[in-house]
Amino acid sequence: MGEPGGYWRRLLRVNLTAGTCKSEEIPTRLLEEYLGGSALATRYLFDEVPAQQDPLASGNKLLFAVGPFQGSGLPGSAKWAIVGKSPLTHTFAVATAGAHWGVRFKGCGYELVIIEGSSEEPVYLWLDGEKAELRPAGHLWGRDAVETDELIRRELGGQGISIAAIGPAGERGVAIACIVADSHSFAGRCGLGAVMGAKKLKAVAVAGRKNPPLARPQEVASLRKGLVALLKNNTRGTMHAHGTSILVCPCEEIGDLPVKYWQGDVWPQGAARIGAPYYGEFLQASPWPCAACPIGCHRRITLPPGSRYEVAGAGPEYESLGMLGSCCLVDDLVYISKANDLCNRLGIDTISAGAYVAFTMECFEKGLLNEKDTDGLAVNWGSGEALVELVRQIGLREGFGSLFAEGIRHAAREIGHGAEKLPVEVKGLDLPAHDPRTYFSLALNYATGTRGACHLRGFPHCGEAGMLLPEIGLSKPPDRFEWAGQAELAIKFQDLATVLDSLVCCLFMQTSGMSLEQTTACLNAVTGWELTPAELMRIGERGFNLQRLINLGDGLGRQDDFLPARMFEPAHQGFRQGKVPQPFAEALDEYYTLRGWDRAGRPGVKKLEELGLQ
Repeated sequence: MGEPGGYWRRLLRVNLTAGTCKSEEIPTRLLEEYLGGSALATRYLFDEVPAQQDPLASGNKLLFAVGPFQGSGLPGSAKWAIVGKSPLTHTFAVATAGAHWGVRFKGCGYELVIIEGSSEEPVYLWLDGEKAELRPAGHLWGRDAVETDELIRRELGGQGISIAAIGPAGERGVAIACIVADSHSFAGRCGLGAVMGAKKLKAVAVAGRKNPPLARPQEVASLRKGLVALLKNNTRGTMHAHGTSILVCPCEEIGDLPVKYWQGDVWPQGAARIGAPYYGEFLQASPWPCAACPIGCHRRITLPPGSRYEVAGAGPEYESLGMLGSCCLVDDLVYISKANDLCNRLGIDTISAGAYVAFTMECFEKGLLNEKDTDGLAVNWGSGEALVELVRQIGLREGFGSLFAEGIRHAAREIGHGAEKLPVEVKGLDLPAHDPRTYFSLALNYATGTRGACHLRGFPHCGEAGMLLPEIGLSKPPDRFEWAGQAELAIKFQDLATVLDSLVCCLFMQTSGMSLEQTTACLNAVTGWELTPAELMRIGERGFNLQRLINLGDGLGRQDDFLPARMFEPAHQGFRQGKVPQPFAEALDEYYTLRGWDRAGRPGVKKLEELGLQ
């Protein structure tokens, strides 16, 4: 296809053991086959990190990646991806964040930075354009992620700097440690912050100022203008006005909001106390958009004067409201905001943190734990005090909270007495705040997720809710409580998610009206290629199957493509009363068949040949 626009075709390899930084060329063929972002990083991970590699040993690698959209100004192009082996699931991991880091990293002249080896002393990586330097970070070690951001900015003393940092949780090897971008966007899941901590890498600061050449810049500008207008109009009274808190009440109405660690059915009064419009009014919330975003879903908040705590910064998103709030039956935004702020500063995933607190509350209720076990802390349903304190302990790996340092499976085994049956997770990754009993496609999506249960590496529930992909044959959503069409839906949205993670583009652009045809047109205008939507989706399929091969190499298979037992317990009231995603095994067989995998969940030779993965 010729040399494409939108790319520098360079990567930076940073060896922390040797203290070296080296630029390398990326073959154009890899860009054509994987685009960039998560799929390109997955290719390098597959080639360079052996199967069953200890995620916290120096042999694991961490790959920060951007794609062809960064530097184009297209809406949603602030996103960037980070890939490695997870200390939580012990297999493939990908997480994405936004803010300004991806754009400013792309401006340094690279598509990818591969972090390998481990430093003896804490360091941070500083990229000032193409100039790369490892700097001492001993004075930053122990600081929270927000403090680290502020101190590095002061130290570097320049404008246009973006920082991806870890907090104390990453330093202490907490398996749900995240990476914090510019203090308000988070590569949250799978514990890749702990991988940074094990490598003694406190942060990656970037200040790139150049944009790659575009193949058809006038076409890109025209597409950008039209999409910005479309997305602003479509979200004017919803996501743009309220952020993701707008989802809380509608999700509760259809049984999609997690209630009482997935045991509850309805929670309307509580949802109204933590969702829009009350959320924005009480927290004085204002948009905190990522670069090149016309929607601005992130929120900057301030707790009212006289509140128990002082919080001013990034506010809780829908997932945090669900997991720190409704999942724990906490309906007080003061406590939820403080717990969320602790997660942000300590650097832990709010989804898993909320799940761990809710799990503890259930164990407390069932008599599996008592105040003697929790050092005098009464971990009762709805307790905001317990939520805040336990989140603090988890992030600092202190007290009872240290029990969760290796994840929920380890904690449940340590508690014993039947606690092993309670965790709501897949492959060790806790379910996010969307219920597969409301969306049957999510049941397959969670079970087969290559990083564990995830609503972002596949978002078929949006398809069930009416988001169509007519370009690839999805012109009518399936019945949410019937299996017909659900396996195909899950596959298409998993492949689409891999595409978006590789471009890299925020999926909220697609859920807010940016079509697959428009996405493809944007890529073609940037690169000069002439791909069809179907050809673009084939690239996503290739990336997803490669992730599956990593899973298989790490010892995972059909036995790990499951749903927790609680997801087969029906609601007694509400929208999903009496509904469960059964028969699940037959649906999984259909999924495998449509994927071109065998009954054990292994991609067949024919499928691998089709995708060029043989």
